[in-house]
Amino acid sequence: MNNHIPTISKATAERIKQSYIIFKDSYWSVLKASGPTIREYLQGQITQDMDKLGARQAIHSALLSPQGKAVSVVYILSGHHDELILLTPTSHAVETVARLRQFALGHQLRIGVVDSLAVAAVYGTHAADGLKNFGLTAPDTNWLSQSSKAGEDSFAIAMQHSPNAYWAITATTAIDKSSHHQTTTDELEALRIQHGFPQFGMEWDERLHPLNANLVEFDGVDFKKGCYVGQEVTSRMHWRGGIKKKLYRVQLDAKPVELPCPIRSSANIGELKSAAMDDNGICFGIALLPIEAIASDTKLTLENNTNITILEACHA
Repeated sequence: MNNHIPTISKATAERIKQSYIIFKDSYWSVLKASGPTIREYLQGQITQDMDKLGARQAIHSALLSPQGKAVSVVYILSGHHDELILLTPTSHAVETVARLRQFALGHQLRIGVVDSLAVAAVYGTHAADGLKNFGLTAPDTNWLSQSSKAGEDSFAIAMQHSPNAYWAITATTAIDKSSHHQTTTDELEALRIQHGFPQFGMEWDERLHPLNANLVEFDGVDFKKGCYVGQEVTSRMHWRGGIKKKLYRVQLDAKPVELPCPIRSSANIGELKSAAMDDNGICFGIALLPIEAIASDTKLTLENNTNITILEACHA
């Protein structure tokens, strides 16, 4: 249980509105993968279609076990010289590398964590200007559009709007020099939760199938691609209506006493996974709830009778 609620300060909120902030996002680790058949190999390992990956378009995907359980999530970018850049949660980086090597018999590939690269989150109305710190231009505004710096391992992908947000994948030393804004990890968490961006190992884990964690809404699966590890369970859930719950962005009348905590209608039907306060003292959260309850507009509360308003399903 946890009773800490991350909060965005008014100073940070104003900086986001007027300019931008840059901060190192240590939640993510950077991997490199290469080999003559690396794309063909990954096509049989991930839920997304590798054919969607291009020089200006990154992709998001889940990595599953043969039983269809989540091993990790990955974002994949086109690197230089036929290399691929993968982002995966730091807590699962070693496991991700091991899983990707597991079925590589017959493939010549190299994959591993690259400590010299890291991820910087750039938020704000003028976030595109923040990318200039890394010699990067802003990519197109579509989800996961990509830009690159010629000849260097420096890349940017478009994330959310309102405010604009990008991830810069570049040298750790460059990020450390540019992260000069007085923004805390706590505020990064508050921004993430406020905008409904669930993370593996936080709002969900291997006990929840990725389809229940909004893999479709974050464009992380292709149901028309060929076979991949864990496909049978995933396809069956999709085509047979097995997706009963999803993660939702919610607003609360007051802060929860502890997290996670049950969400009730006439009985416990879901769970508030995380919560955060914005600079105006409004509490937002991410909750796992039955789709049926949302469709029927059921009144939802916490056990202490705090009212919950459903804003939307978490999405890209």
